[in-house]
Amino acid sequence: MAGLLCQVCGGPADRNENGVLWRIGDAPDAPGSWPQGLETAHPPVCQPCADLSVRACPHLRQRFVALRVRSWTQAGVHGALYRPGCPDPVLTDATGIPFDHPAVQWIIASQLIVRLDRFTFTHIATGTPDG
Repeated sequence: MAGLLCQVCGGPADRNENGVLWRIGDAPDAPGSWPQGLETAHPPVCQPCADLSVRACPHLRQRFVALRVRSWTQAGVHGALYRPGCPDPVLTDATGIPFDHPAVQWIIASQLIVRLDRFTFTHIATGTPDG
């Protein structure tokens, strides 16, 4: 994710003057109404893999949106959270933790979480912003 590589093929994610292409699962109760600062552990995609990403990812099959992201920040990690135990640490949860949270030292990270600071909803076919 930090290298902005496509989640499907591992090549460079699609980028144009409107930003980097992401496909994100949309909430059915409030489609397309996200505020800036959305957090995700899902990497961006390249244009050729955009449609394939929907077929390959169960998370996107129900409902998704395409975003062009201009600004993002590494926000935390998702993984296996442990707590101190005797004689070994004890697994407590699979969760996301911000980098500045004290429990971050007790997580075995499996995914990077990024905050999408500035984005616009876009049409995949044209790559142009909605609205």
